[in-house]
Order: sequence, then C-alpha cells, then structure tokens
Amino acid sequence: MADQTTTSVEAGHEITDAQAGPLLKIGIAMAVLVIVSFVSMVVMFKVLVYYQPLLQGVPHPLSSTRVETLSEPLLETDAPRLRLALRAQEDEKLNGYSLDAETGVPQIPIERAMDLIAERGLPVRTGSGAAGQ
Repeated sequence: MADQTTTSVEAGHEITDAQAGPLLKIGIAMAVLVIVSFVSMVVMFKVLVYYQPLLQGVPHPLSSTRVETLSEPLLETDAPRLRLALRAQEDEKLNGYSLDAETGVPQIPIERAMDLIAERGLPVRTGSGAAGQ
C-alpha cells in the first residue's frame, strides 16, 4: 500500500478525496444564484418592454389612426399616465372639500366623515322606507 501511495504522489495524483460538504454548499449556492438571476432578468425585461414607449417618447402606432365613427372604446396609449391621473382625481375627490352643483350636497374628506360618524353614529332613517316596518 505504501508503494502505491508513493507512486501516486510521485506521479502528481491526489491521494485524498475532496470534502463533500463544501462542494455541496457551493453547488446549492450556484443553483440558487442561477435561478434568482433568471427570474430577475425575466421581470426586468417585462418591466422594460412595458415602459419602453414611455421612456422613448414614441407614441403607440395605433394612437394616430383615430376613427371618429367607431362606438367602441379606443386603445389606451399611455396606461401608466392614465392610472396616475385617475389616482390623483380619486385622491382629490376623497380628500377634498366640494359642493355638488346639482344637489347642493357638500362633500367632505373621507377621514373627516369617518370621524363624524364615529362621534355621532349612523343616521337613523324614519318613515315609510325605514327598516323593521
């Protein structure tokens, strides 16, 4: 046996096995890194494809072909901007004071309305449409 070990060392061969624990940990870490990289690249490309027309300032090709005689809805050419405009309009409606011109009913911020209902309770309805009659 000693003769075989001496011959292996002289030939430049390794005489011990590699440790399995560190090799397994490195293999698992590399597999996780590959999977995370792949998923993050897919997400990044989907986001970039969605926002590319907005970043380049190029309008959607169908936005210039507007037909006035169609009754169906037209294509949204800038969905993120429309969503932000809708959010701003909703926030203004929910958090601002206004007066409905047609009915004359004042509109107050939602937080203030919840505080008033907490203080006073819900209004009780009486008459022919009241519950329990």
